[in-house]
Amino acid sequence: MVVNITIDIKELIYDIQNKTYLTGRSRSDGKNYRQVALMQANNDDENLNQIMRSISNAFAKIKGEMTEVLEEDSREADNALSALADNRTLVLDMPDNFNTAAVDAISSSIHQYIVASATSEWFMITNKTDTDDYSKVAAVSLELLRESLCKRKKPSRAVTSNQVN
Repeated sequence: MVVNITIDIKELIYDIQNKTYLTGRSRSDGKNYRQVALMQANNDDENLNQIMRSISNAFAKIKGEMTEVLEEDSREADNALSALADNRTLVLDMPDNFNTAAVDAISSSIHQYIVASATSEWFMITNKTDTDDYSKVAAVSLELLRESLCKRKKPSRAVTSNQVN
């Protein structure tokens, strides 16, 4: 059974920027403007390059976790940031008894892992005290992904003519 998971890069960037913004705003005491500003990721070239590199690293980790089910035709790799398109579609070749109810959990855990991982990397540079929290969220998301990939339908007994009264 083929399952397509599409991840929108623009949504990942927005989510990362929003989390760093909210974290910075919550740390503001009215006197630490510069520190708060540095916590917040934005679209400046150097900031966006760091975010895109972190997203690329997280995608590589996700793909490594999904090697048993991930369908990839390419035998080449590219570490150029331009290789990240607006959307990334992961094609999964799941067993026939895969429970498709888990597809949303797979998509959500991939998104959350990438955001938390990239946000953790951002805070390693700008505010080390918040790094560990996002690393923990990433680890939980990765575990949820592993669990979701293993969801199977309950087997059903085939009805034979001998069982009918």
